Amino acid sequence: MKNRLQLFFLTITIYISACASTVFFITPYAFTSFIGPAAGITTALVIAFGTNVLFTIATATILFCLYLFFSLSLTIELSMVIIALLAIIFQGLWAKQLTLSQVNKDKWLKSRRHLLLFILRVGPLTSLVSAFTVIIIAILESKVLGENLFFIFVSGWSSSVIFAIFFTPIFLLCRTIQQVTLSKRVLIINASFLAFVAIGFLFKIAKNFQQHERQDIFNQVQHVVVKKIENEINIVLDSLNSLSAFFRANKEVDLLEFNLFTQKIFKPESSARVLEWAPITSHKERDSFEKKYNVIVDKSEAGTIKKAEDRKYYAPIRYFYPHLNNEGIVGLDVLKNPNRIISMDNVIYTKKVTASSPINLIQDNHTNLGVLFVSAVFSDLTGSKADDTQVSSGELQGFVIVVAQFKPFFEKISPLKKDNIDLFIEDVSSSVPFILYGRELNENYRHVESIDIQVNSRQWRITLGEHQPWQLQQKNMQVWGMLLGTTLGGLLFQVLILMMVVYSNELRAQVVKSTRELIIAKEQSEEKSIAKTNFLYALSHEMQSPLQAIENFCEQLKEANNKEKNKIIKNITLAQNNMQKLLHMLDDLSKIESGESEVGSERFDLHGFLNRINDMVSIKKASNDNNFYFIIDSNVPQFINSDELRIQQLLIVLCEEVHELFNRKNIRLTVKVHYHQLNSATLLFVFTHCDNEPISDNAVLNPVINSDIALFSAQMAMAKEVCQLMKGDANLAISNSGERVLTASIKIIITSGEQQHIYQSSVFDETEDK
Repeated sequence: MKNRLQLFFLTITIYISACASTVFFITPYAFTSFIGPAAGITTALVIAFGTNVLFTIATATILFCLYLFFSLSLTIELSMVIIALLAIIFQGLWAKQLTLSQVNKDKWLKSRRHLLLFILRVGPLTSLVSAFTVIIIAILESKVLGENLFFIFVSGWSSSVIFAIFFTPIFLLCRTIQQVTLSKRVLIINASFLAFVAIGFLFKIAKNFQQHERQDIFNQVQHVVVKKIENEINIVLDSLNSLSAFFRANKEVDLLEFNLFTQKIFKPESSARVLEWAPITSHKERDSFEKKYNVIVDKSEAGTIKKAEDRKYYAPIRYFYPHLNNEGIVGLDVLKNPNRIISMDNVIYTKKVTASSPINLIQDNHTNLGVLFVSAVFSDLTGSKADDTQVSSGELQGFVIVVAQFKPFFEKISPLKKDNIDLFIEDVSSSVPFILYGRELNENYRHVESIDIQVNSRQWRITLGEHQPWQLQQKNMQVWGMLLGTTLGGLLFQVLILMMVVYSNELRAQVVKSTRELIIAKEQSEEKSIAKTNFLYALSHEMQSPLQAIENFCEQLKEANNKEKNKIIKNITLAQNNMQKLLHMLDDLSKIESGESEVGSERFDLHGFLNRINDMVSIKKASNDNNFYFIIDSNVPQFINSDELRIQQLLIVLCEEVHELFNRKNIRLTVKVHYHQLNSATLLFVFTHCDNEPISDNAVLNPVINSDIALFSAQMAMAKEVCQLMKGDANLAISNSGERVLTASIKIIITSGEQQHIYQSSVFDETEDK
């Protein structure tokens, strides 16, 4: 219970610390930013500590999502949390299953192949789960299929790979004692952790640089937009001020003078649509105004037009420019405009240009939003506040009005699509804002900034916001290079660090293997040395016999008469021949040992050859009551390519020595074959005693102790050397029933059908010639 509690707190601490580090290293932060790292650290924890930590990971994930929701104010839905949690758990379980055998058997550090396979499974392969999950959640967040989902995919995959490949070896080396020394384990753990921190800071520096660049571009676009809006408003105000100065300088202005002047100051490309003049008209002058221009009318709060009520003074619109589609405004009393649009008392009081709140202006069959810029024209600029008395004294001449529509201008200065910035402008002078252009901006994972400007008496708020979140924006080559560079660099660094340890383990294994091989070679060398010593002992013993015989015969020769001398000389000759035979055999052995002896390869009839050997052996053994039984397996080929003389030498020696070796009179020789690839095969000669012969007491009392037949006689040593020369061997074994079995094998080449035909033709021709 105590160990489980410790594991719970350790796991939750590691997991939340890893997820919290992403808040520091990743900017700007989104809900998808933690999925890759969380899946990577889960992979490491599950591989190192088992599936028991999954409940702890689920708890820690929920706690971290609550932190993101309440502390960082991220928009998080329950479905997104469930999908992310399931993906994190699935990636951990999949990685555990893929690496189960390697971790349990400590094979992941045994060889370079095992290490590369382990890293591939832990990092690049299983991280695809979190990468696809990040795409799904990004689509759920933005509610649209973005154009740059591949960057989100690579980003989620990259962060998962980095966490998995660095922390999995750390946890495994801390949990169990691998086949790695303590100093190397400390080196790997420190190097992995420091490399992870270094990559994190490198990633953060690159991110900060990107965000500074992003902020600079945003500020540049914002500055250009605000500057253009201010310049456009100044153009409108310049036309208004020019018209005010014109009427201030002239007490009476007729229509022709008005048209000529306004034609010069009016700029069709600006946002000003109409220039208007509304002079102060007394009640006495109403009839003459209406006869000459139009009926004086008022506009109600609801926007309806009605004939103006009788009052002391009016300010009807007399002149306007341009005339196209604007005739209906003549006679409109601006002095009694609704206060929600503009307060004319405030215009008179401030004696400055005053802007109205946005109003809907009817044009053709639709309405467009417009703003009125109004300035009062006084004959005496030193006058103070204008009231009814001052109006009657003639200080207030009238009102100059400019109707401006900014929508075409706003559309013109709106940021281009490549800037990924939306423009939103509203009038915030009152508690209820008026939207001048654009629509409400989405601030979810987007950079949004606002700036307020004063438009005379009004306050406009210019807001710019990114059209797409940072994750879905088009990335340049620098961002891609940073992302892929840090990922591949970290992966390569970790592989090289672990490869160093693996290479050290491989060298140690090779040293152990070489040491074992040296020990075995030494033992084999000692065995061969002992065998040669025994062989030399046997050879010297066999050579002593003919030498002793020659010495005895020489002594007898001195005392023998003439009749016995011929017999003694004949025995001396036989001993001499035996001696020469031993020396010749010793010479053959020395040639075989030095590699001077070669094996020939000629076609011959194997079955016919074995029959001749059988005849030779049968004639020689008949005098000793020794019997040989030849059995040729049906699979043995008729024709082979080999050295016929060597095989004959081998069989003669074995057949001469096997009776003494087995201590039996009846011996069976079985010839078998074992086929290999292509046309090669192994020819086997198996010597056993006949089943119907009882085992003699001598055979039971003198069992075979050593299976090396070279120890029994010089002839058998010669036979073994011939077998080895022909890429085979000769061995003596004892069956389960206690019977001895002598086996000799040689490599042969099976004669092809075409070669057999050629050989038979040549033999047939030679027979005919004879």
